[in-house]
Amino acid sequence: MQVRPFYWLALSFLGYYCAYGVFLPFFPAWLKSQQYGEEMIGLVIGSAYLFRFIGGLFFSSLIKKAAHLINSLRLLALFSAIIMATMSLLSHNFWLLFSAIGLFAMVNSAGMPIGDSLASTWQRQIGLDYGKVRLIGSAAFILGVVVFGGMIGWVGEQNIVWILTALLLFYTLIQLLKPTILPKDELPIDNSLNQISFLALLKNPTTLRIMLAVGLIQGAHAAYYVYSTIYWTGIGISVPQTSLLWGIGVLAEILLFFFSRRLFLNWGVSRIFFLSAFVSILRWSGLAYANTFWQIFPLQLAHSLTYAACHYAIVRYITTQPQSHIAKLQGLYNGLSNGALIALFTAVSGLIYPISPTMTFLLMSGIAAASFFIIPRKLDAFLVKSN
Repeated sequence: MQVRPFYWLALSFLGYYCAYGVFLPFFPAWLKSQQYGEEMIGLVIGSAYLFRFIGGLFFSSLIKKAAHLINSLRLLALFSAIIMATMSLLSHNFWLLFSAIGLFAMVNSAGMPIGDSLASTWQRQIGLDYGKVRLIGSAAFILGVVVFGGMIGWVGEQNIVWILTALLLFYTLIQLLKPTILPKDELPIDNSLNQISFLALLKNPTTLRIMLAVGLIQGAHAAYYVYSTIYWTGIGISVPQTSLLWGIGVLAEILLFFFSRRLFLNWGVSRIFFLSAFVSILRWSGLAYANTFWQIFPLQLAHSLTYAACHYAIVRYITTQPQSHIAKLQGLYNGLSNGALIALFTAVSGLIYPISPTMTFLLMSGIAAASFFIIPRKLDAFLVKSN
């Protein structure tokens, strides 16, 4: 069966982010159900982000031409499902489980940059609306958090890995569909252009500053990703309400992606980054002191700006770069923002959280504030469709 590129990518994002919507908030809860303490959970999840950094860079570096993108996504999805299925069998042996989590993080993480590289390729090739196709992923994240989060409350946290395995198998199967238009390179392939290194990309001062700034803004979500579910349930908020809070944040994200082209039509990316950084400072400072559902509710709406706006801006910047650089730039973005820096901040959070959750979230606010000194002051990166 063949489907249009928009629907193929929408289904791919649906499968990936539905599983991710269970993994991100609830995998720490599964580790806790296996009798691992909060410090150990912080260490494991922090290490997993480091493996995400390695995996994102490694698998992105293997993409030499646009034709490789779809088959790469299919294989990564299959191996993610297989590795997840083994975790329940390894849960009583820390080092085997740690190894499996690290391998899963490497394989699964690559789905983000490669999926976004495919989106950027089709955006240039056929004018695909990235914001609208990406909102499908955000909607899928809500589905994972709310629907399967509710299921977890029914079947028990010890079964989270089996729910994840089923979702990853679904993700694998829907990518077997064939798109009506295959991704293509714009120019005859020149291996010398495709062999540009990550280091060479970072020698561009604008790219370096953007990657570091985005890494700080996105990395400041570390304590939220790892400890919010544990923290909220610890102060008396139920698991269904916790799922709802996560869902509210992603619903706000969906709305921003849907209107992103209209909202930011005349905004340079620097201005978007500054907005995201400013709201991040307010969000994490507020979360440090919020202790009821209704106090947390408006802070979750800010996810549209702390995450979605920042993500939209960096993808827009990457899309304006030479096509031969796109896959590696996506790898750098995901590797730094969702890998190395968030691993560092997760590890630090793991040390501070047992002492003071309040100080942990205030630290995240300070990390976001540091990005103000790095964001390039004037960078537009307006999209121009390539014919």
